[in-house]
Amino acid sequence: MTTLSTLTNFPAIARQSLLRSGLLALALFAFSAPLVRAQDIPAEVVTSAIPLSAAQKETVTAFATPLLESLKSDDANKVRDARQALVRPLQKAGVVVGVPFRQAYSQVLGQPLAALAEDKRPLNAINAMRVGAELATAEGFDIIEKGFKSPLVAVRVAAAGAASRAFVIANGASSAVVPKRLVDACVLLGKMLADPDQSVVDAAARALVKAIETARPAEVRNQAVVALCRGISARAAQVKGTVPEPQILDAFRRTALSLREDLTKVQNDRPNLSAEASRNIQEVSGDLIAMVARLISSNALPPTKQADGAEERKQKIAARDIPSQIVGASEQILSLIADKTEPIRTNFAEQVRAASNDSDARFLNEAKDLLVGPKARTTRAPFNLPADRFDLK
Repeated sequence: MTTLSTLTNFPAIARQSLLRSGLLALALFAFSAPLVRAQDIPAEVVTSAIPLSAAQKETVTAFATPLLESLKSDDANKVRDARQALVRPLQKAGVVVGVPFRQAYSQVLGQPLAALAEDKRPLNAINAMRVGAELATAEGFDIIEKGFKSPLVAVRVAAAGAASRAFVIANGASSAVVPKRLVDACVLLGKMLADPDQSVVDAAARALVKAIETARPAEVRNQAVVALCRGISARAAQVKGTVPEPQILDAFRRTALSLREDLTKVQNDRPNLSAEASRNIQEVSGDLIAMVARLISSNALPPTKQADGAEERKQKIAARDIPSQIVGASEQILSLIADKTEPIRTNFAEQVRAASNDSDARFLNEAKDLLVGPKARTTRAPFNLPADRFDLK
């Protein structure tokens, strides 16, 4: 019997979005365990540190060709088995896949899988991207990026999930991807944060967070930060008098929590952030605080009242759980960046969580002191942001 356990190895970035957006049935077909095994490529071919011989390349082609044909099938089981067989040489425990094999494999798989990623059948397109994610080559990202443009929500979500997996592999020891290729993928994911579907936005944000967490080249980490922050800032600016959809709200929270976590990590083995990336972190933190301030001032997040019944009071407090986490993490980011001679000492999370008229008034006043006007803290070093950069109304 098919169960949720069949999604275990699929990246969390897409798994959660697929579950929440009602696309589970499709995902289960695409990512369940195979029923049969194809013959494996010899280990000496997979692990080779030198360019493959003509005979070895023929072995790779002979292995992949029938499986590529099966991946085009209308039979869900056949597609599943082909996908699993194709990724098996790249996923063997304890085996370091050689760059020559990745390159030779990608030459065989690249164009057919890129074409299949544009297939109108989501099952086939998703499986093509799942294989592409494991390649850790430019061709692999070409395959995934076809899915970014799909008219099908399920495919766009899965494409972001595949990108998340690809970032992890591409930053490994045997990657065959140059940093610019990863930078380009981050730019495209940033554009997906403007997608009209909330599950795609959530998936794209997860992918960029994964890129920030795993990137070793400085330019990749910086671009992932910039793409995430700018996309989330633009999305937050659109929020006025209505609480965002759940997955959009989750994307806001995930961004703030992840950036805060990243800033607090020991960075001995991580590239430093550029001035542009640091500024974007400051701006998205302010934009998220300002967004919650607008929701409170517009009564989209109403305070509790003495006349409220127990259930109404419970609902009002529950509605503030994620917004309180957003402002708390965003405030802490700004505090981490602030000059220690003029620290930021506010308590936005508790003020928002308290859900009273008095606590809301304190939050709005302190948010204004932090963000708006010529005397705002963010207009001074080390921020030096414009006095009108943030909109609390």
